[in-house]
Amino acid sequence: MLACRAAARRPQLLWPSMAARRAISLGPRRPPALRRTLGAALAPRRPPALLARRAATTKTTTGIVGLPVDPHARETLIALNEQLLDEIKQVPEGAEYRKSVEATCNYRLKCLRENEDEATLEELIGMGQLEELIESQTEELGVLRMYVAVWKSKFTARLTH
Repeated sequence: MLACRAAARRPQLLWPSMAARRAISLGPRRPPALRRTLGAALAPRRPPALLARRAATTKTTTGIVGLPVDPHARETLIALNEQLLDEIKQVPEGAEYRKSVEATCNYRLKCLRENEDEATLEELIGMGQLEELIESQTEELGVLRMYVAVWKSKFTARLTH
């Protein structure tokens, strides 16, 4: 009865101890190759922090439906930002929109040229994944073209009246 009470007070382990797992897996009846395989499988696993540092160099999915992975996202973003900077020159220099777009594009280009690691870029820019940023920059290019068309139509209407 005394032993039962002591056993009841002892905390139950969810997993057997390391020694118990090895004793189970590396029994004398198993061939050496199988013992090595099982020993590696039951070896202590690396903490998640170490696994995060060793992230895959190639992404297979963005995790966003309809947004495919761009294997050359950094180069695509550099080209899009340079294109935005070229096209924003059509907007008057005093316009706040132009100032905002130029400042944003210049900052992003600086980050993109100084860093090659995607995770670092995503953290520095702070707008999600690079693929999301590509989508955003493409939409911004469309907005810019629409803004330029409206500005030109108003400007030419003023000149004709």
